[in-house]
Amino acid sequence: MRLLVCCLAVAMLACPVVGHELSVYTVIVNSEGVYPAHIPDESLKEGDDAWFWMKDSTNNTTVVIELERGGASVRSPYLQYSCELDENGTLVDENCKTRYDHTFNQHNSAGLWNITVLKYLDGTLQTMINGTVCIEVDNHEGDPVDLVCTQSDTIEEASTEYTTKEVFAISIAMMAAFGLFVTLASMIGNRDPQSAPTESITSVESRLNE
Repeated sequence: MRLLVCCLAVAMLACPVVGHELSVYTVIVNSEGVYPAHIPDESLKEGDDAWFWMKDSTNNTTVVIELERGGASVRSPYLQYSCELDENGTLVDENCKTRYDHTFNQHNSAGLWNITVLKYLDGTLQTMINGTVCIEVDNHEGDPVDLVCTQSDTIEEASTEYTTKEVFAISIAMMAAFGLFVTLASMIGNRDPQSAPTESITSVESRLNE
């Protein structure tokens, strides 16, 4: 029996470790906003954690974190800037939280997640900040995988913003051209007509007869 156990132990140690080393990404929520609101690509894979820290010390401000993908969503409790401790360092209110930890499932959480940070002041919603995070497939075999996040919403938003700027620039250019045309027309209209010097037919004939 001992020989069997030893053989199993050696076999387990000899097997290569599959998957990646799990990591944690930290997001800070303070009085200025959320940093980062959009977690950079390739930052998280299936099985990794995202920690959302509440660092807004504004009086009576609380924060709620919502994560959504494909219609399914999870929601944090109300996060506070600090929690009261007793003389032994134990939480006075066990429900008080300053950080929300979310672990992305190691098997079926790959894809684009929407992040919504809701800020409340005295229980009334004041600010809603939107962001995203792309969770990549935890590829155990090490083979290349297709992109799981097209981020079409982000691309569409950027394209719309660019189009709006372009239209605005064209409008300004057209207004400037119209203003220049009106100015030139006004200047031409106000200019005194200058007649070209003319000679009568009689004077020309008299010179020719000389």
